[in-house]
Order: sequence, then C-alpha cells, then structure tokens
Amino acid sequence: MYRNIVVGTDGSMSAERAVDRAGELAGLTGATVHLVSVYRVCAAPRSPNAGGVAMAWDDEARIGDRRRRLDATAARLAASGLDVRARLAFGDPASALVATAADVCAELVVVGDRGLKGLRHLFGSVPGSVTHNAPVDVLVVRTTEGHNPSRKGKP
Repeated sequence: MYRNIVVGTDGSMSAERAVDRAGELAGLTGATVHLVSVYRVCAAPRSPNAGGVAMAWDDEARIGDRRRRLDATAARLAASGLDVRARLAFGDPASALVATAADVCAELVVVGDRGLKGLRHLFGSVPGSVTHNAPVDVLVVRTTEGHNPSRKGKP
C-alpha cells in the first residue's frame, strides 16, 4: 500500500494532529515517514546599492527553533517504532511538500486542514495547493479545534 508517506509540520498543535495520523498510517503499512518542516525566509533588503536580499536578522534563531521542533517530533515518532526521516526545507510549504514527495517516491502526502495562520489569505491554502499539484494521493486531516463530525450541518 504505502511505502513512503510525506507529512508537513510547522510544530503547531494542529500540525501535530496531521503528523499523528501519518504515523498511524505508517504503523499500519510499515511505511517510512518523511517529516517536512518548511521555513519561509523573510526577505530583507541588503542595502540600497547591493542587489538581492538577505535573511532577516532573526531568521537564524527561528530556523534553529524550527529545527529543534522538527527533531523533537521525529524523535517522538521514532520512539514508537517508526522509520522517520526529517527534512527542513526553505520556501513555499506546498511546493516543498510536493517536491519532497517526488524526491522520496512517496505514495501519500498528509497535510492538516489549517496552516500558515494569518498568512493564508496572502499566500493561498497549503492543503489546496498540495491537493492540486501532488502527483500522488493526498490526505487532508481535519485539525480544526472543536471539530465534531457528528454535528455536521448543525450550528
């Protein structure tokens, strides 16, 4: 069934729900979990006379924090007996997930239904973009707080 599963995380509680679901599926199928955390580098102008951009002064600390959270999540999954590979990527989250799926010949990409917090309206929906661009199956995990499927259609 699945030999390689890619799952994205930003370290948030909602992303951890998607990671847990990917872990459950990997446990059932014996798949390797490819855990991906994507950092969007903030562009800061270098100087008026120098072309290009440089990372903002606090990006290095934030990247280190992202890496520590990624490694902690990978260790948590590995402690349950799963084969886990962790990857920190830079750029657009959806593109990085799709590229990772191609790189590792994944059969499934798992994403949460929430992401990018307040930036979604600026950059688009990560789950939507992955769903439209991934050449493999995509599982969108309901990660919304308080979601109760038995109340579907009820206020």
